[in-house]
Amino acid sequence: MKNLFFTLILFLFAACSQNTSNTVSSFGDFIKPNYLNLVSTMHCRLKPLNSLNSLEKFIPIFVKNFAASNIDDSEVYFYFPLSIDEKTNTSEFKLVLQHSTEASLDNMTQRLDGLEFSQIADCTQDQPSQNLARLKKDNFPQTETLLETMTCEYHENYNFATLNLVFEQLIDALSDVAMALEFQYLGAEFSDRTFQWITIFSSAEDRKSFLNHWRSLQVSNEMQALLTEQASCSASEVFRAYKVI
Repeated sequence: MKNLFFTLILFLFAACSQNTSNTVSSFGDFIKPNYLNLVSTMHCRLKPLNSLNSLEKFIPIFVKNFAASNIDDSEVYFYFPLSIDEKTNTSEFKLVLQHSTEASLDNMTQRLDGLEFSQIADCTQDQPSQNLARLKKDNFPQTETLLETMTCEYHENYNFATLNLVFEQLIDALSDVAMALEFQYLGAEFSDRTFQWITIFSSAEDRKSFLNHWRSLQVSNEMQALLTEQASCSASEVFRAYKVI
């Protein structure tokens, strides 16, 4: 359990009483995430006669085609699931677009259709796009990173305002962590009860080091209890992420 929730635990506890939490909840309609971008995700599976080699040949062609018409400095990523034993599943992946306008999503869809990507993989797109807030941003010079994601739902009397009140305190608590980390919060326009939490690491080794550090903290069990008080989350998923644009 601690392995699955260690990242989000750091951000979803309330350092206050239940009465204070109720007060925070009343401001939930006013304190919102600072959304800067949209995130659109396509869930894909390679067709039976194709392999990772087919995808690797396609990507440079797509990059050249899309970059020529990139209207809002969009970023494109491929996410490949990582198993518990750190083996990468290359038959399934996510194609992720971070963008600021819906026109950019239309542009990517048109480019994929024009290049007959459907001959390589079967894809379905999440609807609608999610909103992205970077609660802690870091610089990753490499194009390959490691992502850990969880999908959560707030319990009654808890919302983003609760997280926002304690975020700066938690950043201070992480000041001794000597590695690049980025924390992303994804929410949907139609619901402020559900969200997705993403932690980005430079590598699997950095994630292991961070987990070991978290386990060494005496407050970890307390934060675990406070997490389950605030939100219910699915088991975490880990991906290797490759930025191509």
